[in-house]
Amino acid sequence: MTHRRDIEGLRALAVIAVIAYHAGVPGTAGGFVGVDSFLVISGFLITRILISERSDNGRINLAAFYARRARRLLPISTVVLVATAVAAALVLPATSLGSLGRDLVAAAGFGVNIVLALRGTDYLAGDADPSAIQHYWSLAVEEQFYLVWPAIIAVVTLGAARLRLRLTATLIIVVVGSFTASVMLSTRTPTWAYFGLHTRAWELAVGALLALGSHRLRALGPRTAATMSWLGLATLAISITAIDAGDAFPGWVALAPVLATAALIAGGDNAGTPPSRFLGLGALGWLGARSYSLYLWHWPVLVLAPYALDRSLTALDTAVAIALVVVLSDLSHRYIENPIRFSLRLAAAPRRSLAVGLASIMITAAVGTATIMRQPDLSTGVLAAAPEVVDGLTPTTTVPVAAASTTSVAAGAPAPETTTTSSTLPPPPATIDNREAPPLAAIVAALDATVLPDNLRPNLFAANADTSTLYDTACHQFLSASVAGPCEFGDPDGNITIGLLGDSHAAQWFAPIERIASDNGWRLIAHTQGGCPIIDTVTWNRGAATYLTQCAPWRDAVIGEFADADVDVVILSQHWGLLTGPEGRAVSAATWQDALPGLFATIRAIGAEPVLMLDTPDPYDSVPACASAHRNDLSVCEPGVLRQTERAVRTVAGSIADDLDVGLIDPHRWVCVDLTPNDDDDTTRCPIVVGDILVYRDSHHLTNTFAEWMTPVLAAELVPWIAARANS
Repeated sequence: MTHRRDIEGLRALAVIAVIAYHAGVPGTAGGFVGVDSFLVISGFLITRILISERSDNGRINLAAFYARRARRLLPISTVVLVATAVAAALVLPATSLGSLGRDLVAAAGFGVNIVLALRGTDYLAGDADPSAIQHYWSLAVEEQFYLVWPAIIAVVTLGAARLRLRLTATLIIVVVGSFTASVMLSTRTPTWAYFGLHTRAWELAVGALLALGSHRLRALGPRTAATMSWLGLATLAISITAIDAGDAFPGWVALAPVLATAALIAGGDNAGTPPSRFLGLGALGWLGARSYSLYLWHWPVLVLAPYALDRSLTALDTAVAIALVVVLSDLSHRYIENPIRFSLRLAAAPRRSLAVGLASIMITAAVGTATIMRQPDLSTGVLAAAPEVVDGLTPTTTVPVAAASTTSVAAGAPAPETTTTSSTLPPPPATIDNREAPPLAAIVAALDATVLPDNLRPNLFAANADTSTLYDTACHQFLSASVAGPCEFGDPDGNITIGLLGDSHAAQWFAPIERIASDNGWRLIAHTQGGCPIIDTVTWNRGAATYLTQCAPWRDAVIGEFADADVDVVILSQHWGLLTGPEGRAVSAATWQDALPGLFATIRAIGAEPVLMLDTPDPYDSVPACASAHRNDLSVCEPGVLRQTERAVRTVAGSIADDLDVGLIDPHRWVCVDLTPNDDDDTTRCPIVVGDILVYRDSHHLTNTFAEWMTPVLAAELVPWIAARANS
């Protein structure tokens, strides 16, 4: 095969687009389509090599093919993975290493795309920071393609007749099937569509079809070739600037960059055209030759740099980081890629190259395993007593429910036996409203306990998994338009029925609400879905990278089920920070103003009474990660000043609840302390550890351990009012 300088230049454009996108360069919102260009190029080059070998030798030497791939891809890939693991161990929070280690092991087995697809369908993982090797997903797709495509060619071309026709028919089947799957799944299961070989194979197959027709491409006249190339360049440029992460991708949208790349490859076979000469420029050729190393190095550098600097990257920081990427890539290309790739000793015997590839895989797997197992010692020598929740309750709010045990329990262990206390209660208020409640004594005491206790529950490494048992059922859903069931808890024969509706911030209150229902002989019907708002608006989920259009039919179906079940009270809760789109803006207070009255009216129309639980405090970062880095001064990790939108949403929601006489519970009154009442929110503190209990499992969810501890406090508001309403 002759060297195509235009393809080297096309590789340069693709990697520049990807790096610019990841660096946040304005005007490159669709820079991720550079990956689609790479896939088309790979399909073209690999198929061209295989077809040439089949035509020249009458067969395909699979051992030699995999040996070449091993030399080309695996040594430098392993070097970058090991370097990333070492750097991550130095700068990442200790709580992030386990996830990175699992990604490394997956990368060793060419399966990191599958891990990322699964993670994207797991709402618990949706708020995690991107993996430092997330970009290896596209390499996994290519490697999976390389594993099967040569064998398919070898089988399809058995015999000597009509080789190209048989391969063309095979590729057309692949293109049609894979593209159909891509279109169908891009909205239904977006992460599987984005990361899966089954939805990306058509892009590789388009390149393969070009390779089959390459002998005809040379017959294109200069004018036709130039026109195709100019159209390809224009379409690729438009794709990079106009496509954004909010589009259902790949799907129909990916046609633009894929066909643009195909046009550039087809037209570029005529080396005399202006576009071909442009792509053959020396600077682009230099970058294109190093495009693989550039792609490998850029993402971990950009991801780890903010941790190393302990701040968000400035424009200058980003420029320096990219310069470092270029230097690392050039060194890698000179001293690792080329020496191994063109080693005569390795090329002489495929088994030697395969041994190098196997060693690379084993090294990556070993480093990944070591990263998983690495749990630095976070001990401080401090032990904390279990907090006593009832200390914060006044005599008039003690209620006949099970009091939370103060026994230390490991995360995920069965709840301890509880005791029941009771007292005489005053008549309940007409509506629930805890906004004048005094702070809990345990929360006040926690303000002075700023050292991480060694007996923390759950511990920092297990915190993210400390969720309610609702997550173990089908009743907490994600990416679903239909309602799971049955979702009945508490006493199935209870004469009072409570409904729980909302997103994961409603689900975090499931454990105390279920305990209250069970202790009082009530039935509970709980339906929650990650990322789904209670109000009528479409939200964007960062983890799944998609708009959650299925939330509206799901929410309507839940309310319909509440109506059929004669629910008496519906408890509603939603994270204030649900996003309106990939640009990261939270749902506005104006949207709440417009939608909340309608929600309350809908609930009352089915004969139930709504109770709105405002959101819990929202720390700026992952609390377990922050606590692992600041275990001697936990105050650094506390939620800070209310964000402007959060403040506005709370004000609007409270005002609407007052106007419509709807019960309202504000968890801030329980988990925060206003040090200067009637002053601004700068004086409010919300501790992240209370006694021996960790309050937050990530950057905005309560741990289930803490939510269970709050059971008597929540019961003090709910039980007398619900009981009185049922008896009225």
